[in-house]
Amino acid sequence: MKNLYLTAVILVFLFFHYLSTNAQQANLIEESESTSTNLIAHPVPDRSLFFNPFDAGVSMPIIWGLDLAWLSESNIRRGVAFMGEHKVDLVRSSFTPTAPLIDGELQAEEMSILNERLRIIDLLPSTTQVVLNCDHPSVDPWFNGNAERWAQLIDVTTRLHQEHGRTVVTVSPFNEPDYGWGQGSVTDFYNIAGLLRENPRFENIRISGGNTLNADQALVWYNQLKDRLDEGNTHQLAGSFNNYALFFETVRANGHHATNDELHNVMEAMVGVEYGMQTGIWWGTAEYARGEFVKASDGERLSYAEHRPNWTAASVYRSPEGKIQAFGGTSERQAVTTSYRFVSKEMDVFFDGHGPQREYTMVLPGGTGYQQGQTNAERVVNITWGDDIQPVIDGQYVIVNRNSRRVMEVAGGSSNPGSNLRQGTFVNAGYQQWNVTPADSRIGGDFSYFTITGVHSGLAPDVLNWSLEDGANIIVWNDVKGGNQQWYLEYAEDGWFYIRSRHSAKCLEIANSSTANGASIVQGAKNGRANQQWRFIPVDAPVEFNAPEAPQNLTAIANSTSVRLEWSPSADADVAGYTILRSDSETGPYNTIARNVTTTSFVDNSVDVGIQYYYVVRAKDLSLNRSENSNQVVAIANWDNDLVAQLLFDGNTFDNTANLNHSATFGSVSYVEGNATNEAIRLNGSNAFIQLPYTVANHPEITIATWVHPNRNAMWQRIFDFGNGEDEYMFLTTESNTRELRFAIKNHGEEQRLNAPMLPLGGWSHVAITISGSEARLYVNGELVDESDNFSISPMDIKPVLNYIGRSQFPDPLFGGAINDFRIYNYALSDFEVSSISEIVPNSFTEFEQNKNQTIDVWPIPANDLLFIRSNAFDKSNITSVKLYNISGQVVLNKLILNINEAQIDVSIVPPGIYILKLENDEGFAIQKIILER
Repeated sequence: MKNLYLTAVILVFLFFHYLSTNAQQANLIEESESTSTNLIAHPVPDRSLFFNPFDAGVSMPIIWGLDLAWLSESNIRRGVAFMGEHKVDLVRSSFTPTAPLIDGELQAEEMSILNERLRIIDLLPSTTQVVLNCDHPSVDPWFNGNAERWAQLIDVTTRLHQEHGRTVVTVSPFNEPDYGWGQGSVTDFYNIAGLLRENPRFENIRISGGNTLNADQALVWYNQLKDRLDEGNTHQLAGSFNNYALFFETVRANGHHATNDELHNVMEAMVGVEYGMQTGIWWGTAEYARGEFVKASDGERLSYAEHRPNWTAASVYRSPEGKIQAFGGTSERQAVTTSYRFVSKEMDVFFDGHGPQREYTMVLPGGTGYQQGQTNAERVVNITWGDDIQPVIDGQYVIVNRNSRRVMEVAGGSSNPGSNLRQGTFVNAGYQQWNVTPADSRIGGDFSYFTITGVHSGLAPDVLNWSLEDGANIIVWNDVKGGNQQWYLEYAEDGWFYIRSRHSAKCLEIANSSTANGASIVQGAKNGRANQQWRFIPVDAPVEFNAPEAPQNLTAIANSTSVRLEWSPSADADVAGYTILRSDSETGPYNTIARNVTTTSFVDNSVDVGIQYYYVVRAKDLSLNRSENSNQVVAIANWDNDLVAQLLFDGNTFDNTANLNHSATFGSVSYVEGNATNEAIRLNGSNAFIQLPYTVANHPEITIATWVHPNRNAMWQRIFDFGNGEDEYMFLTTESNTRELRFAIKNHGEEQRLNAPMLPLGGWSHVAITISGSEARLYVNGELVDESDNFSISPMDIKPVLNYIGRSQFPDPLFGGAINDFRIYNYALSDFEVSSISEIVPNSFTEFEQNKNQTIDVWPIPANDLLFIRSNAFDKSNITSVKLYNISGQVVLNKLILNINEAQIDVSIVPPGIYILKLENDEGFAIQKIILER
């Protein structure tokens, strides 16, 4: 009767304690946010680029130019605006074979064309040099097959450029001769080059060829001409990626200068640079992405990736000023849609304001052929960090000028195209509200821009008459997505932006810096003044500029692998959220590790081992005004051995520890009956996986353990995979190429492996891997199945960022089955600890591997400092192990007792709580739940 009574009492107590514990954990999750609260699971990309903002990188400077073969002053002026005058090293001019020479000179029409080119060239700095090629609207028969006449035309055109004060550095006898244009054959080209070689004027001028349209023909022409060339030159409007890259490699190997004097996309530039291109000239003009790439190329390339079959490429560069940018581009005529993932290995960053996060996916659109879905797409994304990060812009806003504090509006509230854009006092009218959204990737060419349309009319701000001049008026017009209706947002500070035109690169500004109602909005060259700066305030927020009160009473509590912050809220009623700032120095600088936090507590689970951090918190209101910093606190995680993350998957992906290492799902997941808990997560094997926080596995030692229920065998499907791509990883797969369960870890060199028999299908198995120093162990259902003392790689050697359950770093099958109680410890569990967490602890009062007549008594319940045990379950004189486990599966007390018939155990050092008591010796084991209270 005594045992039955105690059983009833304890089960009732445990039931309510279970509810209380889970309620407390639910409150912790609900009332606190963490570094991983807003973690997003990213789709599987086609290619990945890993970069470290502080790496040395690779220096690959380029000589850049603009094109005048397309005779357009506008193109030159726009290119200069985006590239910067000091970066226009070259201009491509032309000789015109449309009429015979008369007495060795150009005829009037051809001279007129050349003079127009020279006039436009005069807009460029005096240091800008000239390259010449053939302008071929038509070729007069006078030149056909006559190398001497071609050479005379090139000579006179070169002389006229020189007499105009320009240095000519390269001449190309033909342009795209593989396409024809009536210029001549390889033999003609060869003969012309030979005559130029004999002319003293060209002693210091490179002879370039063969300027092919098709990259597959580039080496065909070049190899026949190379003994009379100084420069190899090709375009990329057809042909294979392989031959485009090979061309530059071959030209450089021959000691010649490598050039593409007709770049149609930033992709061609990125690929060319990677394989040896030294000079690049933009066809048409340079807009935002091209101009930024030009500037960045003077710095260091941090990462590069390409997709040859898809004719796309991407890269990350650091400019000489330290700006980090990601670039992507497609072939103008041959690209297939490709996704590129940019991964910051060392720190959380922001991608055009999105973050803080480690990865960002750029999707570059393709088509099915030339002018069949091809948009010649290219893009630049700014990668930033620090204490002042731009807000993400995508929604409905009131656009406010920094100087006047007045808002952008349509004159008279008109809905008529051609109405003036001006500033006015905010009255919350529809004609003062604007839809501001990222440009569609298929808008054509560069899609680094935003479109702006009026909420009340749908009309778009428009540079009147496509002007390139300062002071040009801005009207509203039908939204046709013209280049004069698209804008790029350049962040200034404190929520303020420059709004710059895709067409002119000029900034929207208030005419004459006026503060009066009705003052016109015009465009002007960037000058840094407040009348060119604008804030995007959400339409449901007030237009005001009063900073909220700073949060108070910030405190920090150190956990094993995280730091918990708590503070008193700002006194202002319109606070939208809090920004968490961290530094590893008392005097800063600070870095933003979270923003828009809506609670008054936060867990930083991205801390490093042994680093002391300094924290402050800031409040931000609905109008983007930010408070002063709170008081500063300092903390360092204690790095005690602990359970770092426990994903029960009991209906969600929350972490059940104080570290709040919450995870995220991708694809179609569902929840099914669990094994260790009520529910488990089911991955369908086709599109579903789980992404874990970026730093969850950054430990010198580690244990990863979980219950797994595979529904199928699929070679290389992952139970988990933590890594940084295909050269840095640690994974556990249900089926290797040798049809075994395999754990593998790699850090660029050879894989280090453990193997075991495959898991049975259709049932639950417990798997665990431990790594400590050179020792690694693999367990199945609590039993050690393979081990090694020759491992030389730890998780900290890899510092994995891309951490998945059910997904591989490689293009392997996704996992099909269920996962339950996924755990990560920051130390290596012992054999017995692994065995313990692989057991399903019974809900009954006692359970033995003995007959029903054997008994065990434990008292008092709840216990205080002493726990008494009496049992006939182990009545021989064997040594018995007595262990207490906490609810996370850790051993908190371990004793050996000779006679267990009646014993007392000192538990005074064990904190209050619920525990599992386990008795074990050679005869078997017994398990019982107990409670300690004080």
